[in-house]
Amino acid sequence: MVSIRQKKLADQIKKIVSEVVDRKLKDPRKGFVTITHVKLSGDLRIASVFFTVLGNTESVQESLDVLNRANHFIRNEIASQIKARFVPELRFFVDDTMEYARRIEELLEDLKKKGR
Repeated sequence: MVSIRQKKLADQIKKIVSEVVDRKLKDPRKGFVTITHVKLSGDLRIASVFFTVLGNTESVQESLDVLNRANHFIRNEIASQIKARFVPELRFFVDDTMEYARRIEELLEDLKKKGR
């Protein structure tokens, strides 16, 4: 169960990370990154940041590498904007829920066609 504090802090971190990636991260290899959501651990020490990237799997991997290299820079930006005892460790993950949903849709369409 997610506490109200976790939810608020996760939303705040998502907003800050989105702004930093869009406006302050100057690496052109980052691609078109969109931060989709942030999940915080129960002790608020680890933030899992999920993102999507426009492009192929190569550009997704390149964007992940850029975000991982900029991890300390992003954490410093978060530290200057939130009021917390400590800044959570950031871990970046590719959000594949859209791809997963598309694959399920394809499977359902195939089943419909075979059922006729």
